[in-house]
Amino acid sequence: MRSSLATIALGLVLFALPAPTFAADGDPPASPEVAAAMQPYMDQYKLAGVIGVVADRSGKVHYKNLLGYADVEAKKPISEDNVFWIASMSKMFAGASIMMLVDEGKVSLDDPVTKFIPQLGKWMVVEEKDPSHVLLKPPVRPVTIRHVLSHTSGLTGSSELQQVTGSDSTPLKARALSSVTGPLQWQPGDKYAYGNQGMNIAARVVEMVSGTPYETFLQKRFFDPLGMTETTFWPSEAQIARLAGAYGPNKGKTGYARGGIVYLTKPFSDREHRFPEAGGGLFSTTHDIFRYGLLLANDGELDGKRYLSHAAMDELRKEQTGKTRVNYSLGYHLRNGLFGHDGAYGTDLSVDPGTGMVAIFMVQCTGGDQWAARDLFLKTATKIFPK
Repeated sequence: MRSSLATIALGLVLFALPAPTFAADGDPPASPEVAAAMQPYMDQYKLAGVIGVVADRSGKVHYKNLLGYADVEAKKPISEDNVFWIASMSKMFAGASIMMLVDEGKVSLDDPVTKFIPQLGKWMVVEEKDPSHVLLKPPVRPVTIRHVLSHTSGLTGSSELQQVTGSDSTPLKARALSSVTGPLQWQPGDKYAYGNQGMNIAARVVEMVSGTPYETFLQKRFFDPLGMTETTFWPSEAQIARLAGAYGPNKGKTGYARGGIVYLTKPFSDREHRFPEAGGGLFSTTHDIFRYGLLLANDGELDGKRYLSHAAMDELRKEQTGKTRVNYSLGYHLRNGLFGHDGAYGTDLSVDPGTGMVAIFMVQCTGGDQWAARDLFLKTATKIFPK
């Protein structure tokens, strides 16, 4: 009788826990260390579902954890089939696109932005400001491509136009031109302030130099050749049906509260009224992010095709914020020897150029706990990665 009660109790406990996804024969094993690190976040309703991948530059996946749910209400386990809003991970492609044009001799990082968008010569800088007045002065130096990609341009996070119309409801051309109404909040190069406006200006430069819409440039230069078949600014209805739910704890912290993607305009599939948001508009999958991670881990080359030169990759891997000394490059975070980028809801790609580790963290968290969870995942991934 005691044995039967114990069995029933164990069953109830297992039913209450997030559903595990077991690896099929031949699949990479799950890491017990990653599972243990993430479990407290799931027990406290901070994360509903997690995909964690630890691989090397050869493409071998050493560990793959699929924990919890993509849809809590329907008890649907998270899976590699899920689509994620990768948000600011989009910035990586703005930086890589510019560096591809640098490789082709069409752009220099120290080119003034006005070389490509002359109307931005009207930028002014806030010299003094209080409730009764604002004093503007001309920039003491030009805003360069390097400045807009490293968040040191003096631009605010988003343009006044975006603040009124939304992040993605006007073309890149309009958003870039509208930045002159800003004004710049400090002299170019003097300070660092994270935002999306600079990335959209960089994307507009890509359009001007290549003669190609930014989304087409990404598709032809990165997504198609890399086999990133699900990475897009406009997920289809079928992809949206596979979108992992975004969750955080409810007010009482007794369960999950479902959120949404309020930063972008619905319907997400609308190509007529929505435009590329280079700083945070992409959707993607674990597979696609892994493909891009392998490109980064292999110094800009993959499957015999070189996308970016060694010199270009060096620029993406080094600090670019000047005297501010912030650990940021050209659309890439630099963190504890790793480089890559994260997104607002916690998605993250981090690559170790030395060891070749590729670490992918896919979550959709609205509660603010994604950063601590991501940091712990990366710490754990670095620890378990075969030396």
